[in-house]
Amino acid sequence: MKIVADDKIPFLQGVLEPYAEVVYLPGNAINKKILSDADALLIRTRTKCSEDLLKGTKVRFIGTAT
Repeated sequence: MKIVADDKIPFLQGVLEPYAEVVYLPGNAINKKILSDADALLIRTRTKCSEDLLKGTKVRFIGTAT
């Protein structure tokens, strides 16, 4: 399982690594190419989660820290 997460979500780093590959990125660097093989996306309000971002990706779960 691959999770892409905003690197500014507090207290997240180190929590999910025993269960999945986690890629931490600034919210504005999260794009369709990075999400192409991701199963989950963890974001804050700064990342616009739209059809354009998700179409053609494997993302099946979106979580927000807000």
